[in-house]
Amino acid sequence: MNKRGCIFDFDDTLVETTIFYDRAKERFAARMSELGFPVEESLEILNQFDISNVLKCGGFHKECFPEALIQTYEYYCNHYGSEVCQLTRKWMADLGWWVFKQPTELIAGAREVVTGLSVERPLFLATKGDPEIQSWRLKESGLKDFFKAVYIVPDKTHQEYIDIAVENGLNPGKSWIIGNSMKGDINPGLRSGFNCIHVFHHNTWDFEEEEAVGEYIAVKSIREVPAIILGREIGFR
Repeated sequence: MNKRGCIFDFDDTLVETTIFYDRAKERFAARMSELGFPVEESLEILNQFDISNVLKCGGFHKECFPEALIQTYEYYCNHYGSEVCQLTRKWMADLGWWVFKQPTELIAGAREVVTGLSVERPLFLATKGDPEIQSWRLKESGLKDFFKAVYIVPDKTHQEYIDIAVENGLNPGKSWIIGNSMKGDINPGLRSGFNCIHVFHHNTWDFEEEEAVGEYIAVKSIREVPAIILGREIGFR
């Protein structure tokens, strides 16, 4: 295990993801307002249901968000003594599934970074979510061929990263994990001995936030990543 490599996150690191959830939430909020339900409070309840569903499912399953929208609508109907309208219920479900039908949108600089780094060392992708949806989005992104292997997992833990390292002969101390999530990228990466770069994304879901368990490098743009990795690795030789 002496190879140097880079493990990239996908959602909100290389491609936009949370912006589509946010747009769906805006439409949800407008509809809840039309129904006479409290908007800000309903968004908080929606977030609680969404997080609860993810935890119950043990990962980012595609049903979690559509179900959370339905649950929130039904919660307020019950709370205010209103009858659940099946058309509105279906509208909520359709809104949730709309998120997964949006075209894949690369984050600025992602293609250049992946293209350049793939020449220097092996790249790997580790992403959470539904395998069918994530595979389709990765293909749509045009980035798939730059990665030696792709791992679509229910959750990203330090053991997942250790397994990737062992399978590919990577030395964690000479390799990097790059992502926007403290919970899913940086902390499990630090626990498994990797060097980690946190890439800021202004739409990161609060579920992905937590205190860091060690030292890491923070950048504001994916474009800063190659210089850091190639510059720091001079000291690894």
